[in-house]
Amino acid sequence: IAETLPRNQMVVIISWMDPRLSPEQFFDFARVMPVIRVAGGRAKGALDTLLVLDHAFCLGQTIVVHHTDCSMTHMTNEVIKNGLLNRCPDKATDISKMHFDEITGDDLERSVKSDVKWLRVQPYFDDEIDVVGGIFDLNTGKIEIVE
Repeated sequence: IAETLPRNQMVVIISWMDPRLSPEQFFDFARVMPVIRVAGGRAKGALDTLLVLDHAFCLGQTIVVHHTDCSMTHMTNEVIKNGLLNRCPDKATDISKMHFDEITGDDLERSVKSDVKWLRVQPYFDDEIDVVGGIFDLNTGKIEIVE
């Protein structure tokens, strides 16, 4: 990926929030880049921050990265909602409207491609946003570009 990075523009990584893994460690980039950490590395959870970064610095490229054995592949929207309902039964109406962008099964390629496609069609960026997607494999320590 490093060879394709735009010069003199901001590159942002959307990544997972698991503190055991740091994208800064496995991406061997010569410059410092912002990393937006959200559950599952899902793009929808990062949109507000991306828009602020684009407004302030002009985004050159966004890299969406999910990883194998992600916690979001082991839980569903319903499991999360049920946990919230147990804690906050008086907020049932609000909780019923929530969506946590689950990653069903281990189909990380599909979730990465979905996030890349979703970001590319957002109307809030001046031009079509340049987005690349990848999957980090915990076992090999390597990233596979999928989109």
